[in-house]
Amino acid sequence: MQPAPEQSPHHAYPDHWEADVVLRDGGTARIRPITTDDAERLVSFYEHVSDESKYYRFFAPYPRLSDRDVHRFTHHDYVDRVGLAVTVGGEFIATVRYDRIDERGRPASAPADEAEVAFLVQDAHQGRGVASALLEHIAAVARERGIRRFAAEVLPANTKMIKVFRDAGYTQQRSFEDGSVHLTLDLEPTAESLAVQRGREHRAEARSVQRLLAPGSVAVIGVGRTPGGVGRTVLRNLLGAGFTGRTYAVNHAFAEGRDTVDGVPAHPSIGDKRVPGVPRGVGRAPPPGAPTPTRWRRRAQHGPGGLT
Repeated sequence: MQPAPEQSPHHAYPDHWEADVVLRDGGTARIRPITTDDAERLVSFYEHVSDESKYYRFFAPYPRLSDRDVHRFTHHDYVDRVGLAVTVGGEFIATVRYDRIDERGRPASAPADEAEVAFLVQDAHQGRGVASALLEHIAAVARERGIRRFAAEVLPANTKMIKVFRDAGYTQQRSFEDGSVHLTLDLEPTAESLAVQRGREHRAEARSVQRLLAPGSVAVIGVGRTPGGVGRTVLRNLLGAGFTGRTYAVNHAFAEGRDTVDGVPAHPSIGDKRVPGVPRGVGRAPPPGAPTPTRWRRRAQHGPGGLT
């Protein structure tokens, strides 16, 4: 991605903030800075957020983003104003942002070392640890930019967000002002915040391999009709070991719905049948000239990002 035209080289797009993360349920997502090219993604994302979540974010009914909102939330200098997005399949599922402020809460530049932070997560993805991962990243970004404290205003009814801040492990202060909870977080890592981060990562990574280590279904590709082949042996060993999940024998020579192998349903290909737990295309040779899968790429996690 290229920096916005009005940005100086000093404020160029910080690609080292990009990171692939594993969420609480084992799913994967990508965290990256929001750019000027993300206007349509931001609008589409906001349309899929419930009225309740929008109210929690803006403290008032806010059914849609104005053109001014979209511009503000997609134009950042990556120093005093930063926005990050969590994406799945290229689409936004959550955003977070910080705006540097002075002691009176007004927009400021360095050396002011406090920033206001705010999050928004699509309702369908709440409870997956998205906000916790974003908080870790946005805090690291803020420290890199000389920010030492986050300030956040949260409605008392927004218990999920309050819990995210409370459980992060940072030294914090909390007060009740003008009908909202005012939180101040010291962004200096503590033994507790580091332990929280490691624990979240370990649990997420364990979930991510759970399907491999304890699958609900297994497709054995290349099972032959006659005993002794590799595929047939793998299938028999799988059954002999007591696997109780769904099992599929796959070979292009089988007739759909008519063949079985050792009592297991046989299929010529199961990729287009949407069998639970089996990816589309399994059991089929790739078409000539098809690209080969690329190696999983993970950038070093340098820091977090923000919402609007």
